[in-house]
Amino acid sequence: MIKVEIVKEVEVIKQVTVDGHADYAEHGSDIVCAGVSAVVFGLINAVDELDEDVQFDISANEDVTGHLTYRSLKSTDKEQLLLNAMLVALKTIEENYSDYITIEVREVKLT
Repeated sequence: MIKVEIVKEVEVIKQVTVDGHADYAEHGSDIVCAGVSAVVFGLINAVDELDEDVQFDISANEDVTGHLTYRSLKSTDKEQLLLNAMLVALKTIEENYSDYITIEVREVKLT
């Protein structure tokens, strides 16, 4: 199962963690995994390409764990719009494939 964790502080997305594999189908044929990967990498690339003021850190482990963590270091309105669009897209996938992806949104106080 793919586990997505969104960490917010006062409604601002501070961190996105994606971990695991959907196991919906065989490697190379898994539409859930492909959809989640396309959404996550597409939106992170959009943040990087379209917002010159944003600062973020990303770590990924593309081995068997399928782990990625995005941390917002200096948030902007553009970044938040794109990250919230990513969350909406992931929730859409979760609505249709809830046996293969779960999303948890946590509100925390980081400062």
